[in-house]
Amino acid sequence: MKLNKAVTIISKIAEVCYWIGFGMVGAIVISLIAGHHGLVSKLTDVDPTAGKDLTAFGFSISSVDGNGQIVWGTYLIFFITLFIMLALMAMACRNLYLIFKTTEGKTKFSKGQTPFQPDNIRMVREIGIFLLAVPIVGLVMSVVARLALSGIEVETSMDMHFIIVGLAVTCLSRYFSYGMELQNDVDGLV
Repeated sequence: MKLNKAVTIISKIAEVCYWIGFGMVGAIVISLIAGHHGLVSKLTDVDPTAGKDLTAFGFSISSVDGNGQIVWGTYLIFFITLFIMLALMAMACRNLYLIFKTTEGKTKFSKGQTPFQPDNIRMVREIGIFLLAVPIVGLVMSVVARLALSGIEVETSMDMHFIIVGLAVTCLSRYFSYGMELQNDVDGLV
């Protein structure tokens, strides 16, 4: 029970942090679209003059061209990608929090104190989908970067570990569904 409580608290804290990051990155995206590049170094630890790769959630993009010149388009693509990924991670953490609360019977849509509930099954499946979407967003944005910055040599990469975790969580939702059916059968016998 202590571990469940700890995970519940940590998932809520992580959700809030992801949403705060989402808002800050949204401000950065708007400032980049408006041509105000200074906000990047004020709100992040990114130093555009250093010319390093920009990396988050396994997505990486080079911020300079082959001549060492800053390519602000890569910053815009990177922060749009990060914006989407932060929203996906926040929603995954939100669902994790709600699963624990629903299992305890502490949500308005809870059907008692059991993990085998339709809403829990849906939320576990959604967590899997959100985690699967992270590398897919990275791959799509890699293609967008190559198309949008076609005159510039763009180097991107994407870590695919979220695919394994997302697939595993999605498969677990099937086990929860089977568990709910078994519980309903047992409850019908009593």
